[in-house]
Amino acid sequence: MTDVVIIGAGFIGMSFALAAHKQGFGVEVYDKAAAPVLPKTVTSQVIAVNPVSAEFLSGIGVWNLIPDRFVTRYDQMSVFDGQGSGSISFTAEEGGLPCLGYIVDQVALRVAMSECALSQGLEVKWTETADIDELQRDLLVAADGAHSATREKLGLKKMGYSYDQSATVCVAQFGQEFTAERGQQAYQWFCDSGPLALLPLADQGKFAVVWSSSEDMASISESAFISALEESTEDKLGRIHGVSSRHSFPLMQQHAWRYVTEGAVLLGDAAHAIHPLAGQGANLGFADASCLVTELCAARLEGRGIGDLGVLKRYEKKRKTDNHLAALAMEGFHRLFTSDSSIVGLVRSRGLRLVNENKTLKRLAISVASGRV
Repeated sequence: MTDVVIIGAGFIGMSFALAAHKQGFGVEVYDKAAAPVLPKTVTSQVIAVNPVSAEFLSGIGVWNLIPDRFVTRYDQMSVFDGQGSGSISFTAEEGGLPCLGYIVDQVALRVAMSECALSQGLEVKWTETADIDELQRDLLVAADGAHSATREKLGLKKMGYSYDQSATVCVAQFGQEFTAERGQQAYQWFCDSGPLALLPLADQGKFAVVWSSSEDMASISESAFISALEESTEDKLGRIHGVSSRHSFPLMQQHAWRYVTEGAVLLGDAAHAIHPLAGQGANLGFADASCLVTELCAARLEGRGIGDLGVLKRYEKKRKTDNHLAALAMEGFHRLFTSDSSIVGLVRSRGLRLVNENKTLKRLAISVASGRV
């Protein structure tokens, strides 16, 4: 019998698989998709990885396997109220940190995880759909995403709602001269249409665009999209020389009522999905994976089974608190920055300026964003 069977070889499922395997647990991983292939160039399929998550990925042997061209460290972040005059800028130095985080290509990360698994003798069964009723295991881990079929089969109910927005992603080439230092800066505007993030990529002047809007920005013409993007970025990065193909996906807030049942547990987006405006979704998933491995190791020391409901509930209790707080914060930001009330707009702009001018508040905000709190 296998100790742990994981359904889903995305970056959260694989991070847990590698961490559990490193701790001596017998692990099997199934994914109905094909094995990932390293992209030829930088893409818009990126995630923000905070320093705590980067340490976790380094500890399981993955971080150094990601090619440098697919990892961009950023030391600064500027946030603008596109509907008002408020703004705030963070630097790693202000938070006493070596950096604020990293922008990482999702596919390159998954390829690095596959290589790490192969080198450690951990088999991933690609293009295989597992029947969870027939698998012999002590613990089943559902890491198959927000639309998890495994979660449904386990009977773990979810609650959630749509934001009636889509996130449009692409790569944009800006024409302004970028020094190495300037290129290590991320930007965010809270526009009338929704939050717009520009995440620096390794290629000079290129940024991954993540634009959340009630309008499907992937369906308008390229020239109209570029004009809207230049207007929304207030010419702070110069004119746009071109954009890659655009893709969009619907945004939602979703949370499972329970993360666990006897012998099974939900991980990452299978348990919780939040608005991407602060780029914390992947970091919450990595924290899930790290916490679950810690609890399984504790159970082994206590002589308890890793599928024991009491053991799994400890994981649920710890992670539900953090994940619910993150979800509430994202909901609050969403409502604050999508309100068309002039009073809310005034409070919003003054709030941004207050945090920007208060070193204690700013340092706290940096600590939260970097995963230190």
